[in-house]
Amino acid sequence: MDKKNTTIGILLLIAAFGYMFYQNANAPERVPQRTQPPATVDQSGSQSPATPAPSVTIPTPSTLRGPLSGPATLESADTRTNEQVVILENDFIEARFTNYGGALKEVVLKQFRAEIDDETPYIMNARRFAPALELSGYSEANKDAPYQVIDNGDPFSISFKKQIGEHLEIIRHYSISTETKGPAPYNIRHEIEFNNLSGQAVPTEAIALNIGTVAPQGGQDRFLLTFGAFDGEDIDFIEQSDFTGGGFLMFKSDPKPFVNEMRRVNWASIKNQFFITIITPDAPAQGYLAQPVQFPMGLDDKQPPLGITGSLQLGQIILNPNQSQTLGFDYYIGPKEHSRISKMEQDQEKAMQFGFFGVISKVFLMIMNWMYAIVNNYGVAIICLTLLIKMVLLPVNVMSIRSMKRMSKIQEPMKLIKERYPDNQQKQQMLLMEIYKLNKMNPVAGCLPMVAQIPIFFALFYMLRGAAELRFADFLWVQDLSKPDTIAYIAGLPLNIMPVVWVVTMAWQMWSMPTPSVDNAQAKMMKFMPFIFFPITYTFSSGLVLYWTVNNVFTIFQQYMINRKEDDFEVILPPSLQKALEAPKKKSRKRK
Repeated sequence: MDKKNTTIGILLLIAAFGYMFYQNANAPERVPQRTQPPATVDQSGSQSPATPAPSVTIPTPSTLRGPLSGPATLESADTRTNEQVVILENDFIEARFTNYGGALKEVVLKQFRAEIDDETPYIMNARRFAPALELSGYSEANKDAPYQVIDNGDPFSISFKKQIGEHLEIIRHYSISTETKGPAPYNIRHEIEFNNLSGQAVPTEAIALNIGTVAPQGGQDRFLLTFGAFDGEDIDFIEQSDFTGGGFLMFKSDPKPFVNEMRRVNWASIKNQFFITIITPDAPAQGYLAQPVQFPMGLDDKQPPLGITGSLQLGQIILNPNQSQTLGFDYYIGPKEHSRISKMEQDQEKAMQFGFFGVISKVFLMIMNWMYAIVNNYGVAIICLTLLIKMVLLPVNVMSIRSMKRMSKIQEPMKLIKERYPDNQQKQQMLLMEIYKLNKMNPVAGCLPMVAQIPIFFALFYMLRGAAELRFADFLWVQDLSKPDTIAYIAGLPLNIMPVVWVVTMAWQMWSMPTPSVDNAQAKMMKFMPFIFFPITYTFSSGLVLYWTVNNVFTIFQQYMINRKEDDFEVILPPSLQKALEAPKKKSRKRK
């Protein structure tokens, strides 16, 4: 029974680590290309007040926008000589709008650096398939069409106007907020006003709204670069791997040139490891389109890296004579900070992909940020979080260590049982269960910490690998807690210190732990388990490895304190087994 339960515990841990390794395998690091900030131009044009519009009615689904033949291509370098770029900014963002398409060219995140050793701010949508919020469906109104800039007289809003023929006018309004709480400082409010200038009904073409483009950053972005769409109940995630294919055996899949679905969309998102874009229409959209975007190859790339772009499918609008209709959108573009995104009203926090144990991940993230507010270092905050988790699990760990220590005392009776009844498995199990019952032992108790740690492993794994707070957070020699603590390269291989410290503390813990099993092979496996996991954890983020290392050190201390305390526990044996122990061994007769 003991051997079986210990084996189950080991297999559960191996499965947990193996799954995390599959999710966390490193891709080559790439240095993001930067774009130079465009010059600000004067806002010009006459003001056109918006007329209050009735609610929008979107009819039956219509054809998706194209092209859909494969990866979308990056927009070429700006060559438009008459482009006007209008900037709206607050303390958090600098939103750069272009009159071509009347769309959002890129957004500068003022409080986030592009590189760890460079103060240049991070720019979202800098390398793009199209300006974000590009209105496609009309060749006269897309990213290649110039709009008239309308100065609203407000430094926090701007409008663009485009007339198509003599029958349709499109006015695009944008505004940003000066509030600092929740999603407000990173939210851009956008409204598209359609005005029928004629005396007859005007149907629009099928309309789609681009969400933006996320560029591959390397590292864990391989699994965190996703497009998401939520219908109010279920959420679809399209990952980068859906466009590259891969897998193995029965799980192998072919690469997809695009993914489109005609279904209700309450909001859609695209994200990489630390930054996210979420668009929430006032009225649900009809569908979505996700496409890979092929980026130039870097020196370390084995194949062209892929980003992702996507769009909301809004369908067709029918305007009655002289009618106006308005579509409204909230557009969040900024860091993956749960404290902000969780304040949105339609479960947009699901876009952060905390995994199956998301509730635990959110609690850990909240505690870590609370600790950081006190100690002002995320490495120290992770240590404090680790100690808090250990204190919560202390009763379980103490019970487990004591159980394993007492289980080790019944090894001799277990050997005797096997010697006396070598061919009677039923008798062995019966006597063993009687020993457990008489001594009030629970053979599963030794596995409880292993089982309890599995949801904690997963919760911390998903929380730490995508927390924007840990980006460029330093601790001792670690420059970035969200990545491996590589200090040098030897023959092209990274030298990471934190995993080495982890495996030493893990081995120390395993070797100092009481061994309740009489199976020598199983005992050896337990002692060498750290070295089995070492290659798997070598590329994990240093923040996660820091947690495991501190957890090991605290467990070693727990074991030391329990082991030094005298345990007057005496094993009570069944009467029949006690008599067998007291009886002298019979000498075997030698044949003459």
